[in-house]
Amino acid sequence: MISASEIVGGVYGAWRLARRDPAGLIWFDASPEGAVRSFWGPALVLPAYLVLQTLGGAFEHDVAVSLLVELIAFVIGVVAFPLAVFHIAQGVGRSHRYLRYVVAYNWSGVVQMAVLLPIALLAHLFPTSPLSAIKVGVSIVLLVYQGYVAHVALEVNPASSALLVALDLLLGALIQTTADGLAG
Repeated sequence: MISASEIVGGVYGAWRLARRDPAGLIWFDASPEGAVRSFWGPALVLPAYLVLQTLGGAFEHDVAVSLLVELIAFVIGVVAFPLAVFHIAQGVGRSHRYLRYVVAYNWSGVVQMAVLLPIALLAHLFPTSPLSAIKVGVSIVLLVYQGYVAHVALEVNPASSALLVALDLLLGALIQTTADGLAG
């Protein structure tokens, strides 16, 4: 189980990183146990993820099947990228920073969802407003944030960070496309 103080510390550290403060890393427990507990970050954003999927039309057909497929896709998405990065970190000599990165990555998802969900909801409610363009802009900023998290937590150069963000996007798109096909 995870303590409330570790949740607050993880979210606070991710928020500090969002402010481009590398000292946010000190708020993370980068031990193997802390890395496992950091997966509570994605668990906390699961309801918001389901709301975003609903806005995207994921539950227009059989709700039970769609929900099951989306939950499976979410779990696969939560573990696929960290597993891929494990091998990449070994290949580029950054395995000693891997756990720190996974913890930072997992908690940064909470900050990203806290920013994205309200904008997505407003853009959905007011589709003809400039909020759709703002949503795109915010999404780009969040991708830069993901790159920054990789840059400081793994201690890799910005180009390598950008490649990790691209890998995350590609894996996410593959998983979502597969889920959409399965859900009908």
